[in-house]
Amino acid sequence: MAELNRNTVQKEVVERIVLSSCDHPTAETIYGRAKAELPNISLGTVYRILKRLAADGVIQEVSVGNAPSVFDKTLEMHAHLACAKCGAVVDVMINKDIFESSITDSCGNSISGAQVMFSGVCANCLKKQ
Repeated sequence: MAELNRNTVQKEVVERIVLSSCDHPTAETIYGRAKAELPNISLGTVYRILKRLAADGVIQEVSVGNAPSVFDKTLEMHAHLACAKCGAVVDVMINKDIFESSITDSCGNSISGAQVMFSGVCANCLKKQ
């Protein structure tokens, strides 16, 4: 019973961290933030919780090419930009109708979603130039 309660507390902390993040943190970043509250939490536990939260549709895991995945609290259809200068991943809010109207498949496949990752320079880096 103690393990179940501990896992529940760990899950609540990890979930709160992701849902309150204004960035797109990696599992290691989330681990660092969680460790400040729960010194005994392990990186493996954080990974397992993040995978479960993503599978349950609470958060979204975003693949970033050769870099570690990041986790996103925004579930509505949107794209991302990976900044070539600072490495940040930022939301790119585009009209979701573009996704829905342009996703057609001539082979008869049923497409239920998409992840779009743009590369370029984020607004913060552009301001610094």
